[in-house]
Amino acid sequence: MRLKKVWPAVMAVLGAAGLAGVLALMFTPLSRRLARWLAGQDWASMDAAARSAAMGQVRLSVVQAVAGIGAGIALIYTARSYRLSRRGQVTDRFTKALERLSSAEPYVCIGGVLALEQIVQDAPDQGRHATRVLNAFVQRHTQPAGAPGSLTSVQLPEEPGEMVQEALRALTAPGSRRRGGSWPPVDLAGRHLAKVRLPGADLREALLKGATLRGAVLCRARLDGADLADADLVGADLSGAQGLTVEQVLAARSLHGCVLPEPVRSDPQVVERVIRGE
Repeated sequence: MRLKKVWPAVMAVLGAAGLAGVLALMFTPLSRRLARWLAGQDWASMDAAARSAAMGQVRLSVVQAVAGIGAGIALIYTARSYRLSRRGQVTDRFTKALERLSSAEPYVCIGGVLALEQIVQDAPDQGRHATRVLNAFVQRHTQPAGAPGSLTSVQLPEEPGEMVQEALRALTAPGSRRRGGSWPPVDLAGRHLAKVRLPGADLREALLKGATLRGAVLCRARLDGADLADADLVGADLSGAQGLTVEQVLAARSLHGCVLPEPVRSDPQVVERVIRGE
């Protein structure tokens, strides 16, 4: 690990030494030989002044080439230093955001959520880590979905707390979600999220299996590929939802009072389930 940190500096020193050596060689008889080689047969017909001018041109060209190479190396080194500095700043911000999330004060936790959301906007390469943290935060501060009519369902909160609501908003904000194999999906499977408010949320490929979404506001949400199997959608508002298919809706546990987008709500199978109050 230490060698990896020292190696760029060693390479920079060796490169500078090499360029300095090339410049030094140009003020030795080597420059005369190079000029003679470049001039070819014309060298013999040149007088002393012409030969001196030719050697001066060779030296000038080499100096310019070395200066260009040196400037390129310096630019690369500066860019690398900037990336390392920026990465360190992002890591520091990430650490402070995690400290805020562990606070018992709701407003401090919300500040941590907003800090993570800003990190996603400023440093997309850290977005997958922020997604995992926010998902874990939601999992930690929500209850498992209780079976309808069971004793546990009485004890469940009527709606998510302010911290959970803000974390869900940041987790599913359209500007924060990036598509890619390294990005984990939003995992809310089996969680009690009654009356959650996520209009326009990006829930593509989200894991919502067995989740309680009673009275949830998911209007205009992106639900392409979302797993709604056994989800409780009683009274949920899915009006204008994009990417929602009949198959996804029919896989849900209950649809009574659910507001669905066209043409999903006009599908005969969906209409039948709604009429039966299922």
